[in-house]
Amino acid sequence: MTRIRYVNALVREGIPVAIATADQIFRFGGFTLDLARGTLRGPDEPLFLRPKAYTLLTHLARNMGRIVPKSELMEVAWPGIFVTEDSLTQSIREIRKAIGEDMVRTVSKRGYILAAEAEQSPEIGAQPIVAVLRFRNESGDPADEAIVDGFAEDIINGLARFGTVTVLARNSSFSFASFARTEWPQIRSRIGADFLVEGSVRRQGEQVVAAVNLVDTASASQLWGDRYQSRGTGLFAIEREIVEQIVSRLVTRVTNAGLEQASRKPITSLAAYELALRGFALLRDPAQTDQRGAEALFEAAIAKDPTYGLAYTYLALARALDGEFGRASDAVLENARDLADKGLSLSPDQATGHRVQSLVRLYMREHEAAEHHMRIALQLNPYDADSIEQMGMLLTMRGRPLDALTWLARAIRVDPLHPHWYQFDRALALYMMGEYRQAAEALELATRPAPWIRTRLAACYAQLGDMERARRQIALIDEGDPFSPVDYALRGVPFENQADADHLAEGVMLALGRQAAPGTGQSTTTTI
Repeated sequence: MTRIRYVNALVREGIPVAIATADQIFRFGGFTLDLARGTLRGPDEPLFLRPKAYTLLTHLARNMGRIVPKSELMEVAWPGIFVTEDSLTQSIREIRKAIGEDMVRTVSKRGYILAAEAEQSPEIGAQPIVAVLRFRNESGDPADEAIVDGFAEDIINGLARFGTVTVLARNSSFSFASFARTEWPQIRSRIGADFLVEGSVRRQGEQVVAAVNLVDTASASQLWGDRYQSRGTGLFAIEREIVEQIVSRLVTRVTNAGLEQASRKPITSLAAYELALRGFALLRDPAQTDQRGAEALFEAAIAKDPTYGLAYTYLALARALDGEFGRASDAVLENARDLADKGLSLSPDQATGHRVQSLVRLYMREHEAAEHHMRIALQLNPYDADSIEQMGMLLTMRGRPLDALTWLARAIRVDPLHPHWYQFDRALALYMMGEYRQAAEALELATRPAPWIRTRLAACYAQLGDMERARRQIALIDEGDPFSPVDYALRGVPFENQADADHLAEGVMLALGRQAAPGTGQSTTTTI
């Protein structure tokens, strides 16, 4: 069975999203196996299987087209229990009675194979497959087993919300505990996982200590590991805080690993998912973004899979960023809005789609609509650091910088290796609060400052009275660039309130040696 068919069997028809316990649906030969509901349906009516037969059919469906050894099936259905081969034969007979003799074939001396082809859905590419193994209970108290298992299940559910990784369900991944390094490739061959998440949890009173590692099964190497601990009055609040940090960082590491693999392949051989992944990498740093290159990759992803909602979403993002932040024409923004709508129609449960739609609506100065979509994004995926960060930026635009700083601080805590735009948005909130020095320090992190970053820096230094640095930043803006610092301050940032635009323009005017009537952009030269 090819990797694409394996992924397609795990992905809901036509929607390239991650798969968790609540989302696993297998379709074959007119039958539908729904693991979320625990049901098997035929063309006309539901069918009943006893638990062991259902477990065996599930494993055969996950390995559709592959000959599954009898010993493997027996281990899946009767782990750690000695049973005769007759038990397996009886369960296979029950499955055949339900779905037909020809659907499950016997391969002499080797095993069984579910012969039906999975219903084909459009290619979405080689999304990384992640298995979260059962965590070790370091306290040794049997009473903590449920808490430890629940911790790992929360990680499974959190990862599944991102839609950029395929997450194996608990039944598959929990069949393994944390294994020795030499056994990692064995797990890969058994359940098809590219990456393993393994770790431990120790609970002592209200303190929770969690250790987690990310493993590349192909190279049998550990990509990342970290340790978390928290103490407080609410055990479940502590668990949520730790899981939130783990999930966001895991997604970043898995995505980066997938990008590294994709970067070694020629463009012509990349699948839709890999094309979108490379395109998004070009948008990660707004001071150094390659929007045209990103657009081309997203368009190529759509050409390869016209039903790939996330590709439309990211193309909308690239278009919205056209001509520097906030300066895209009305026509460009309307096109971005339509692309974002298309992405949402194809992937309605994707938080990323609502996050990008929120950004587009913000640039269109539709602030209430922007916040509406942003809150939906956070409901769909409260673990996404980018969504948490963008809520902070949105609140700054709506005149609530103090609330914004709380959201921005949380995003940085969740993703300490965040892209630079987190700091740029934090700097603007600080500027609005009158914390000009801290704002300047955040903006100075840019390794290749764009004109709009230099404009904000100039405003910070001018407000601090450091006119030499302020003028240096203005002078460094390319004279051939049509960018206007004054126009950017007054109209390029999507503030809801004119007073906030005037506040930024005030700093820019000082840096330029001018004064202006609030909200007009008309200036006169003054001596500084």
